[in-house]
Amino acid sequence: MSSADGAAYTGRPCPVCSSPGGRLLYAIPAVPVNSNLLMDSPQAARAIPRGRLDLVQCHRCGYLANRAFDEGLIHYDTRYEDSQAFSGTFMAYAEHLAGSWVDAWELTGKTVVEIGAGRGDFSELLARAGAGRVIAMDPTIDPARFGQRDPRVEPLVRAFRTADDLPACDAVVMRHVLEHVDDPVALLTQLRVALADRPGVPVLAEVPDATRILAEGAFWDVYYEHCAYVTPRTVRELFESCGYAVRSLDSAYQGQYLLVAATPTASRREARLAAADLAADRAPAERFSATVRRELDDWRRRIRELPDDHDVVVWGSGSKGTAFLIAMGEEASRIGRVVDVNPHLHGRFVAGTGHPILAPAQLAERPCDLVVVMNPVYLDEISRQVQELSPGATVTALGTPVDGRRS
Repeated sequence: MSSADGAAYTGRPCPVCSSPGGRLLYAIPAVPVNSNLLMDSPQAARAIPRGRLDLVQCHRCGYLANRAFDEGLIHYDTRYEDSQAFSGTFMAYAEHLAGSWVDAWELTGKTVVEIGAGRGDFSELLARAGAGRVIAMDPTIDPARFGQRDPRVEPLVRAFRTADDLPACDAVVMRHVLEHVDDPVALLTQLRVALADRPGVPVLAEVPDATRILAEGAFWDVYYEHCAYVTPRTVRELFESCGYAVRSLDSAYQGQYLLVAATPTASRREARLAAADLAADRAPAERFSATVRRELDDWRRRIRELPDDHDVVVWGSGSKGTAFLIAMGEEASRIGRVVDVNPHLHGRFVAGTGHPILAPAQLAERPCDLVVVMNPVYLDEISRQVQELSPGATVTALGTPVDGRRS
């Protein structure tokens, strides 16, 4: 793993404003191109293709993107499994979000299209919140798994690429889609074309907030599938330059996500941030590389200095867990197990490292000494489970003080 410390970048132009150059904040020569594919053996997990990551900040519009991203390396199909629906904490948040969107945009009894619906978990929550019909659109959908869904949720097994792909609807939802899109201008432009005769139809998007990632040096939140990292300023500029009026922009999920509500307008314009806005986003970006080094050094040292007989468990096998284990390098060998609440992942292996993924209940069979939680939002929820399964283990989370907490 390497860093860049703000070096000038001379590769691909910005995907939003096409400006050449930029500031290289962070570079990793080889990371797994998929973090959430179901891996059936440790050998297959370790053999997953790798790609380069060059995190670059645009000088003109401030957009952060992996300019080395190659969409052809990414593989999305029915083996892609990233559902968070098995966490009570996450589901409480998602239920509230679905209800608030249905209420705020008067979608009761109306048709909603969810682009990038994954397994359809949020689509079902929209239906429960009152939407009359929800079209769950995603190329990874397995229609057979929709047999037990709310009948108001209809699977549509394809990606959104052109205006003709969008069914008639009263709202469009995109949760954690834009950060996977190498050409967000093309996607939002095609969506605006599809809604040209329906200017009142809202586009409701949720994206990770890079503000926290930059401030914390959260290297575990930087991975290949996420080719874009937005701040409140850059996501507003992206939507407005693509011909949308941003009706609201809010922080959610303890500052981890941004919620955008926008409606299509008639005109596009060049993407460019004001000098003051560029400066505000530039400051934490310039510190990112150094902050990452400190975080990496601290975690590697902490794991390296544990007694040899200490059993370390990572809780969370998705993108964060994969990024963390890859970044640990040699110290990853000190981590014997990875736990995840998603039953579809049990018996599988972590992409890139081959660590086995276990059910939480298996901690009771062999207690551990340290549990490292990949997202602090779930720290309380997971600490309660560890208290029952492996009493006395220390539970700590990424992005929190290293003292952690004792369960």
